[in-house]
Amino acid sequence: MGDSPASQPPIVGQGQVTVSSQNHTGVRHIPPEFQTTLQRIVDDVVEGLGCVGAFVATLEPNNSLPVQAYSVDIAPGLLRQLETKLGVDVIGPKSVAYLDDAKFKDNLSIRAVKGVRGRPEKFVISDQLYDLFRPVVNKALSDLAQKLAGIKQVIAVPFFLEEEVVGNLFAATRTNFSKRDIEFLTAYGHQAATAIQSQRRLAEIQALERVILALQASITDEVQALQIIVDAVVQKLGYAGAMVATLEPDNTLPVRAYCVDIAPNLVKKLEQSLGIRIISPDSVAYLDRDDFKNNLAVRAINGTNGQPNIVTSHKLHDLFRPVVKKPLSELAQRFTGIKQVIAVPFFLEEEVVGNLFVATRRANFAEREKELLTTFGQQAAVGIRNARLYRKSEERRLVAQMFGKMAFSSAASVHTLRNHIGAFRIFYQMIKSRFSNAFLEEMGPDVIKRLDQAADILDTLHEPWRENPDTPTNINTCLRNAVSKVIANQDDIKAAEGIVLHVSMTDDLPPVKTSPHMLTEAFRVLIKNALETIREKNQRNGKGGYLWIESHHGQDAMVEILIRDSGKGIKPKNLNKIFELGWSTKEAGMGFGLFWTKDYIEGLGGTIIVESVWQKGTSFCIRLPAIVE
Repeated sequence: MGDSPASQPPIVGQGQVTVSSQNHTGVRHIPPEFQTTLQRIVDDVVEGLGCVGAFVATLEPNNSLPVQAYSVDIAPGLLRQLETKLGVDVIGPKSVAYLDDAKFKDNLSIRAVKGVRGRPEKFVISDQLYDLFRPVVNKALSDLAQKLAGIKQVIAVPFFLEEEVVGNLFAATRTNFSKRDIEFLTAYGHQAATAIQSQRRLAEIQALERVILALQASITDEVQALQIIVDAVVQKLGYAGAMVATLEPDNTLPVRAYCVDIAPNLVKKLEQSLGIRIISPDSVAYLDRDDFKNNLAVRAINGTNGQPNIVTSHKLHDLFRPVVKKPLSELAQRFTGIKQVIAVPFFLEEEVVGNLFVATRRANFAEREKELLTTFGQQAAVGIRNARLYRKSEERRLVAQMFGKMAFSSAASVHTLRNHIGAFRIFYQMIKSRFSNAFLEEMGPDVIKRLDQAADILDTLHEPWRENPDTPTNINTCLRNAVSKVIANQDDIKAAEGIVLHVSMTDDLPPVKTSPHMLTEAFRVLIKNALETIREKNQRNGKGGYLWIESHHGQDAMVEILIRDSGKGIKPKNLNKIFELGWSTKEAGMGFGLFWTKDYIEGLGGTIIVESVWQKGTSFCIRLPAIVE
């Protein structure tokens, strides 16, 4: 399936070491029913073909070939003597061959799997038992064991799944292997491969089920959901490492969670050597930067003809470029034994929302693995969607709670104001009874009328269920009203603070359907924030600054509004947070204004996009659907 090293526990993204699925011998635990199947195969080889012995070794994720089952036609006492003389158990920590260890290059198992030019052999035969045990057992002891057991030939028969070698079947005989014997061994190998395939699928289904259950239990936390995915890919599927990066609105791909099957101290050494932490502000790919165009994440997202697709590479550097220098990436690749990396984009409603990266110690990712990792990637997308939906519903609850408190407070204030109006009426009647009409006319003949109007307004406020209907609204009127609410006199702020206001409004804009007061308030929030950020910058730099307010025709029957400032800007790490409920850079800020503004604009069928450069300024572009006659 995957490729975690045999003896090192995985480390996850929060620096927490978890227990590996392997035991201290380096051999992966296999289920009893799988063990029974493999045992039946080797028993059949010995009993059916009359072999001295038979062994099955599975190709493990870390490119090792441990013996998983064996059967021998040797008396138990003699077998114990042989194991004692050889200094190795038939099944044990030493009964393992390693593809990536040069000392094993002449081992019969490795020769069969590696074959010629990377293509495994159909079988490899040797007249020396030593070829099966080298380099673990010395030749003299192997020759002695061969003589005692009467073995004449040994054979290694690789077996396959979809042209991918998944193990070796070994047999020893007191005669020569015939063509018929080899055909039977090949058939037995096919049985072993079928058993491995069934076990793999079962393990994959179980891993996926665990992920789904874990995601259901972690619906509130996006990062935790992503961590569940990468943990499963490494710990359950056995890959060398996995990371998840999410595609953010500013077209960046920051790493959000990771898990690697490397000892924690080695991870720290690797990070120090590379000069970058796996999760940090530097672990980000940028879709819009030319120096990242060959980065594996960017290639996967950009895809072919604009369509995202799976991308693989045999160079770990492609995952880290251009942040990490190539020699350092190559050193890390040799150190970890990684052979290939893959980037798997995942989607929500056909929109790419992130990448799942996986590293393997196998030569290549098989098509079956790509399909499986695509499924796990989509589970990451599900985790993101669920967490965001929960966050949105929680935001709605908090908004409702906030408005409820505001409504209660407003109701109390309305009641108090009505009492004050009543007192004014009484006071006015007292004045009217004691002074002349001429004096009353000087006070104003419509005093009572104005008091009645104020009472009517308060009645409306006291009944918040009264809905103000949307009407055709002039964008420019709302912008001018918003400016007047924030800036009483443009000349005054220019003279006192050096802040220059530039206003450019297209006269023949079509109206939009909304509440004029609400839209004015949305513009007021943005203009007020723009003015405040200019003033914050001026606290260090002195006077000066610019505020641009523009309106014009947009495409597709939309009206566009631009509110741009030369203030202190927004730090890149905060750009995705500014519309979140409760987030604010101000000590006394509630973090409500921008959240409400975005929600209101989108509720009208519009969009609001923010762009900012730290210490340079920020721009908000609002697009609203116009009324088409």
